[in-house]
Amino acid sequence: MNVIETKNLGKRLSTSSNEELLILDNINLHIAQGESVAITGESGSGKTTLLGLLAGLDIPTKGEASLLGKALSPLDEDERAALRLGKVGFVFQSFHLMDNLNALENIMLPLELDKGSSDIRQRALDALKQVGLEKRSTHLPTQLSGGEQQRVALARAFVSKPQILFADEPTGNLDRNTGEEIIALLFDMQKQSDTTLVMVTHDDSLAMRCQTHYKLVDGQIVT
Repeated sequence: MNVIETKNLGKRLSTSSNEELLILDNINLHIAQGESVAITGESGSGKTTLLGLLAGLDIPTKGEASLLGKALSPLDEDERAALRLGKVGFVFQSFHLMDNLNALENIMLPLELDKGSSDIRQRALDALKQVGLEKRSTHLPTQLSGGEQQRVALARAFVSKPQILFADEPTGNLDRNTGEEIIALLFDMQKQSDTTLVMVTHDDSLAMRCQTHYKLVDGQIVT
């Protein structure tokens, strides 16, 4: 079963001089449940734009993207958010933790947004334990190292047992050794939960660890 599909997907942006800038063109992807996928390319090649389109954070100017069997373009922003709720997780380069919430509260956040969630605190504690930070539950992000913050971000992303995880340069702000630890943890959690992983990275060696590797050049996928 494909959980993400695109057909002739394209994105153009208007510049300040009223010209159109082509970001992506004719992207055709089929991503199956449980598959790990890497998207690589030079800076400005459209990687993060493509990730946003696949996740329904943005809509294309051409073609279509489907998420969990639903075409995204006909949906408004609230409907796309509802589709993602409890089913899609995110991990970003800059962690995106809430500074005023401690580690446990950050992990509880997506569960609190999902009105159907139960045992929120225990589930968050279990996720924190899974990433080895159960003793840091009351620490604020500013009291955690970069690697610890990304571990909290991983726990937050996986706590709702999502079908899909989107990761945008998840080791971009970490040193090499810490980055390798985070990636090992990410792949371990992904396999345990059979979550589909779609990861943007500039690191070809990291991309090779994924089952499928797409490379973007000038807004198009090349083989």
